[in-house]
Amino acid sequence: MNTKTYTTLPQEAKDIRIEVFVKEQGFENEFDEIDTISHRIVAFDERKPIGTCRFFKENDHYTIGRVAVLKEYRNQHMGNLLLESAENEIKKLNGDLIVVHAQVRIHPFYEKQGYIQFSQIDDDEGVPHMWMKKKIQY
Repeated sequence: MNTKTYTTLPQEAKDIRIEVFVKEQGFENEFDEIDTISHRIVAFDERKPIGTCRFFKENDHYTIGRVAVLKEYRNQHMGNLLLESAENEIKKLNGDLIVVHAQVRIHPFYEKQGYIQFSQIDDDEGVPHMWMKKKIQY
């Protein structure tokens, strides 16, 4: 497995997000203006794109979002690979604080990666979410 970083939204990332967030989870507002300012990580199995996430600078921190892995590749540490890759890219940009707007049902995944909750639970298209953060260690 390997990853590639993009400064634009590649078709591979679009396809994964449509499959996971639109078709599987029923989100309608998947693409937004943040896509125009984000970097992306795409994970590949050989040449097949299997996961993606985006990150962008916002005020004094970076936000990682839209973390998605195709169903047949879940529980194989692909989410870990995507987060680690994004965190490494953020380090290169001298970032030291990362936040995520995590779906409540998968917040234990983020906790295992060192993220801690810092907000009340809120709603995003009918799905409970929470803000979590992590300080980057250099």
